[in-house]
Amino acid sequence: MTRSWTVLPRYFDDSPWTEAPGPDYGAFPATMNGCDSSRFLVRWRAVNDTSRLVATYVDAVGTPGMQVTGNAGWMDLDQCHTPAFRLLGATDGSTLTDVTIAVQQYMPAP
Repeated sequence: MTRSWTVLPRYFDDSPWTEAPGPDYGAFPATMNGCDSSRFLVRWRAVNDTSRLVATYVDAVGTPGMQVTGNAGWMDLDQCHTPAFRLLGATDGSTLTDVTIAVQQYMPAP
């Protein structure tokens, strides 16, 4: 079984880690237990092509994992992690950017 959603959150320059929203802009469906009960494929891209983002995943207490910098990318996460982003800045001087985030959640068949 799968479910998917697309969101378009806004990220600001010099902000702390901001988690990606879940379906209907609610909480991302990560959990502290049952990490192996679901997987997420997260694809993201900054709408402003001159923006540079730092992307990571955070656990239930907000501790970030491995970080990458870029304008677009993807993540494969278990259910105990939530994607999070920070805007480093943009070469055009912009202090914010929208980020299109498409998520596919894969759950085991019943």
